[in-house]
Amino acid sequence: MKTRFPIITLLICALVISCITPITDFEQVSTNSFFSVEATLSDQPGLHKVKLYMSSNRLTGGSFQPILKAKVYFTDEKGLIENLTDPKGTGNYQTSETFAGRVGGTYTLTIETSDGKKYVSSPETMRSVPEIENLITKFEIMDNYVKGDARRGGFNIYVDFQDSPNLGDNYQWFWKHYQKAFICETCTNGYYDFAKKTCRFPPEPTDATLNYKCDRPCWDITFSTALNIFSDSYLNGQRITGKQVARVPFDDTTPYYLQFEQRSITKSVYNYYQGLVAQTQNNGTLFDVPAETRFSYNIKSVTNPSEKILGVFDVHSVRKKVFYIDRSVGIPEGESPVYVKLQGEVYSCPAGTRVCNEYVECLDNLNRTPSKPVDWKD
Repeated sequence: MKTRFPIITLLICALVISCITPITDFEQVSTNSFFSVEATLSDQPGLHKVKLYMSSNRLTGGSFQPILKAKVYFTDEKGLIENLTDPKGTGNYQTSETFAGRVGGTYTLTIETSDGKKYVSSPETMRSVPEIENLITKFEIMDNYVKGDARRGGFNIYVDFQDSPNLGDNYQWFWKHYQKAFICETCTNGYYDFAKKTCRFPPEPTDATLNYKCDRPCWDITFSTALNIFSDSYLNGQRITGKQVARVPFDDTTPYYLQFEQRSITKSVYNYYQGLVAQTQNNGTLFDVPAETRFSYNIKSVTNPSEKILGVFDVHSVRKKVFYIDRSVGIPEGESPVYVKLQGEVYSCPAGTRVCNEYVECLDNLNRTPSKPVDWKD
């Protein structure tokens, strides 16, 4: 299962040192970096992941050092253990494909590094999440942007659901958009090297931008980057209506495919995200978020209790819904989509060439996949 957590944590970790140490020529004076954890466990079967690395100690140009050969495992309240493996040796540990968390189950994450350090999370109980009752789409204009600005028009998505009578429910909303991909690589001032599978740039770069077609059916993936969370502290047990959970662009009139998730997150995760949301709203950008708001709420070092750790152990249950947004209705007169134009030209083999390739492999990664999305309609 993919989640939005890796993107947020990478941004956070890249910025954390800039708020607490002097910077000289964009390189931090301090050589400190932090033990970082991206850990997610849901009630959906398959490949729950824990990513381990040391954060960069530079504001720009730094790298994240993966933590290899660690022993990583989940333990539930009955003492049952699920060991995670790192099949590619990249610091990305994963469960078996059939493993899933259980609503009502309590889980602890344990990490034992090869140099003898041990980290343990607080026990996190997976709470149930209500069904998605309704999703409403409404075209809305942001008047502070002029016509022709892509931010002006968009479709807001609102959700209705029934909160449970149990106090202390916390929610998060997340979405992914899939779009058929035609281009799988773009090389600006160079060309694509099919043998090395990368763009190459000659000593005398050209001014051309070349786009290379995908070698098979392929989909681009975009997903929510905003933290959208909610607590039932003041609305416990009530029916929640009209909660805005997404805004999608008006860049075409074609149907917009959306995979939508409603999650029930733990109090620790809610507090972690709430600190980021509050600081971002107050200061305007992640660059201004104080470092202390990024340290983990629920992962501690056993060998060094004073050690500061980045990240959070995210235990949640989820309800999913796939739907298409009709972007041709409800548009006020005078408003039109801001189309995304392909820059450069589409590469094709020169006429008469006997050996030539013009198709690039569609790779399966965070932003692209050759796997057909659930309920996709051509």
